[in-house]
Amino acid sequence: MMFQKPNGARPQNVVRHFMETLEDKILNFENWSQPWTFYEFVSNDETLKESELSLFSEIWTKAGDFELWNNSDLILGCKASHSFISKHYSLTDKAIANIVRALSYQWK
Repeated sequence: MMFQKPNGARPQNVVRHFMETLEDKILNFENWSQPWTFYEFVSNDETLKESELSLFSEIWTKAGDFELWNNSDLILGCKASHSFISKHYSLTDKAIANIVRALSYQWK
């Protein structure tokens, strides 16, 4: 269920609205003293539709892939993950940064 940037089957405004709802939830996370709670914060939200939760899970899994993070330098993993999300999903840089920040704690 990847909503890629190139011309897809869905009208752009539908995809953008769909992504904005998920993006709002991602941006609302503030508990960075416990970054390991980020995934549950988003994935356990009852206001998100099943399709949004599925999309978030997909982003999380693909952006956290071993191949992106298999480096001795955590910064390189962050850059690779950020680039991957930016290339494949229509999210703002801030939302991408939140996902990558949370993922980075999985790889420390």
